[in-house]
Amino acid sequence: MATHTLTIELDPQLQELFRRYEAHTRITAQLYVGELLAKTRPTLQAVVEALDEAAGDSEALAQLFGRKMASLMQQQAEPAGA
Repeated sequence: MATHTLTIELDPQLQELFRRYEAHTRITAQLYVGELLAKTRPTLQAVVEALDEAAGDSEALAQLFGRKMASLMQQQAEPAGA
């Protein structure tokens, strides 16, 4: 699978927070952001799929998003192999 690079500009205060965080935890800003994105991927997936299906209907979008999030959360809650 191909990977892509995303460059994010951080303001000086955020850079300093990440510098201090890494000093305490040895977790880099790159790893922190990568983990954050991995954890929020189900939300992004649900939004994109709902947008795909809603065809501009904002009421349908809200309903689709809610159903998709519920489905993704249920899948995550199910024990592996069940």
